[in-house]
Amino acid sequence: MRDRHAPALIRRRIASRGRSLVEIMIALVLSLLLLGSITAFYLTTQRSTRTQEGLRSADDGARWALSVLGDQLRLAGLGRVDLSLLSARPVTFDGAPVLGCEGGLADVGTGACVAPANANADAITVRYQRIDGSLASVTDCNGRAVPVARGVVENAFYVTGNTLMCRGSDGATMAASRAEPILDNVQDLQLSYGVAQDADSANVTQYQPASALAAPDWSRVVSVRVCLLVADPSPVNADVATTYRDCADNVQNIADGRLRRRFTSSFALRNRVG
Repeated sequence: MRDRHAPALIRRRIASRGRSLVEIMIALVLSLLLLGSITAFYLTTQRSTRTQEGLRSADDGARWALSVLGDQLRLAGLGRVDLSLLSARPVTFDGAPVLGCEGGLADVGTGACVAPANANADAITVRYQRIDGSLASVTDCNGRAVPVARGVVENAFYVTGNTLMCRGSDGATMAASRAEPILDNVQDLQLSYGVAQDADSANVTQYQPASALAAPDWSRVVSVRVCLLVADPSPVNADVATTYRDCADNVQNIADGRLRRRFTSSFALRNRVG
């Protein structure tokens, strides 16, 4: 005799299995959502960590580069002190303490500027007298000894191949001296010059680019403003646009995923301002 309750039992078993399958599917979906959230959080944290590391690396490198350049600018115009002079500035130094170029150096061996100026990174040559016995002036920007026979130190800072370089004064001439890298991943170097009213004044009347200065004006320069634009060597998120302000204070967007940051500083020419 057939069990009349069998169809109901089968239906209950089928319904139970259906509910179990639904529960399994729900559990799988929840697991996938949880896994997706964990993955997204991990990737976000990883990008944030890379961003902070990139900014820290750029900050450390830029600070070092600015310290090297700043140390040299503070020596610009250094000369022997002649106490017999009655003027307010008894320091004797022949020529301009700094010479600048817009668009880099056409010849880093001679310090000649590009003509006409272009939109590339600027360059500057820092000049001061080599004084025997002065620890501040017997080594160049690369830490090399300046030959005794060389009366004037001329250290040229310029950018080539996204690297900030300094050609020092370890040779008899600038052309004979060696260049060393100061900082990699430099996108731009822009310089402006604080010009005093005359050669005896220490008060800046205006800041001007190198192209606005004639030969006699360089002896009136009493300070230099420096802007370095530095990029992170590795993309934080490839093909994603990054926004930054360049040295001209213009907002830029470049879709290569690399972070860029500008660093600015002003340096007084101590031997010029007295």
